[in-house]
Amino acid sequence: MSTPFRSPDRQAQRGVALLVVLGLVIFLSLIALPFSESQRLSTQMAANALTVAKLQAAADAAVHRMLFELARPRAADATVALAQWKANGMTHELTENGFQITVSARNEAAKIDLNFAAEALLKNVFTSAGVAEEDAVSIVAAIKDWTDADNLKRPNGAEADDYRAAGKKTMPSNDFFIAIEELQNVMGVTPQIFSAVAPYLTVLSRSAGIDPLTASTAVLGLVPGLDASLVQSWASERDNALQEGLPVPPIPFSSPYFATGGLSTRISAEARSVDGLSASRDASIRVNVLTQIQPQFYLWQRGRERPKAVVAPDAATQPNSGAPR
Repeated sequence: MSTPFRSPDRQAQRGVALLVVLGLVIFLSLIALPFSESQRLSTQMAANALTVAKLQAAADAAVHRMLFELARPRAADATVALAQWKANGMTHELTENGFQITVSARNEAAKIDLNFAAEALLKNVFTSAGVAEEDAVSIVAAIKDWTDADNLKRPNGAEADDYRAAGKKTMPSNDFFIAIEELQNVMGVTPQIFSAVAPYLTVLSRSAGIDPLTASTAVLGLVPGLDASLVQSWASERDNALQEGLPVPPIPFSSPYFATGGLSTRISAEARSVDGLSASRDASIRVNVLTQIQPQFYLWQRGRERPKAVVAPDAATQPNSGAPR
């Protein structure tokens, strides 16, 4: 049998066609790869957004769970009462829908009220942040000028004319701060200073002093006239007692800058997923158990970064577990 004759021109055409097809395939592949990667990233972003939304809902639910626990009447049995959730800063752990959730509550009087605190307390807040004492005195005077109802300038303070002369656009309100972020507008307060002092401040306790039973060691260290080593020792004993579910030891020191009570409670909740995503919520709430009035929310915001707190030894580490009734 004879082999069919193929002309060189036809073979060359087929070779060119093959190269064109291969080039087109490569070209389409180069276009498809970035598109495929873009679709993969879009899908992952959508999944992450959905997870974060679920995490935020879990953190919000933890705030309401804490609110429910705080509103419960205290048990008559002392041992049971010690195990109930309180606004003492203890962190309670929960597991829900595969999320690890932590929630804690602390009296707002555990921080220093920007509107009502004694000047000595406020001054120590700024000096502890590295502000020179003379500058700290001026900042405190400017804070008091900001909140008082007149335009009379205190020694070392600042009123509207001083802000105009400094080219400031925001003038003193001659009223209380409604959020600690307003402190950034006060004469002498830089962003760096604000970031350093913000963790110690509140505008919601309406207290001239701090509550030593719930204040952190760092805040207790700002109280004038206290022995630092004694404060550190007692605060450690207090936290250990809370962690073990035991009564808090008596306070071995006193100060005119101490106060109890406070009008509101700060609840902080955080939810984390196994892949490292997280969402948090800070809320400041007034709970009046005696009158059974509806809780009042003063603050509802995404939570700030916070150090790890002592975990309470209760049954709340399991899903759907509750504090003893």
